[in-house]
Amino acid sequence: MPHKILVLGGSGPTGRLIVAQALEQGHTVTVLARRPEAVGITNPRLVLIAGDAARDPASVTRALHGHDVVISALGRGLSFKSENLMTRATPAIVSAMENGGVKRLVFISGLGVDGKAPDAPLLDRLFWRFPLAGIYADKAVAEQIITSTTLDWTIVAPVRLTNGARSGQFRLVEGRVSRGPWTMSRPDAAAATLRCVDDPSTIRKRLVAQ
Repeated sequence: MPHKILVLGGSGPTGRLIVAQALEQGHTVTVLARRPEAVGITNPRLVLIAGDAARDPASVTRALHGHDVVISALGRGLSFKSENLMTRATPAIVSAMENGGVKRLVFISGLGVDGKAPDAPLLDRLFWRFPLAGIYADKAVAEQIITSTTLDWTIVAPVRLTNGARSGQFRLVEGRVSRGPWTMSRPDAAAATLRCVDDPSTIRKRLVAQ
């Protein structure tokens, strides 16, 4: 079913793929981003809005009007510094949705944020614990905020993302993950995220995408 989707983080490497695939599926998409021109897509069903969910909560409220789904692909890219992005942006997202009567939220987090991936490769676990510790702590706060709401939320936690091609082969797993694959392409992560939008079985669940 076509939706009107607000994508946050749509100018990032995974967000752009979510936007492109959503348009392919017939959805109408609005992107709220600090640099919306970085999306690099032109489509009559795409609206680009300059705004910052972390610094300007009102921009989320304005952009959300008329939409029925929110997808958050917010992230810090290659930076190891969180700058509390998720901690600052998530309350603005939740508040705008609750006040605007929009229930459906699909939020991209990361494998290992909830501590239920002890069988992941050692290198990944070391990255989560040390270089990415601040990023993951920030994501954990966001997850706590989201799961305490009455929204129809789904948290998607992809395994390590690569810039590989779209295979169309992925799975969404609830709970502890004990086997790989431990990497997936960004296009497949985007497809997994969009798969959740219309799947009621994913509501109020945290799912690992792999």
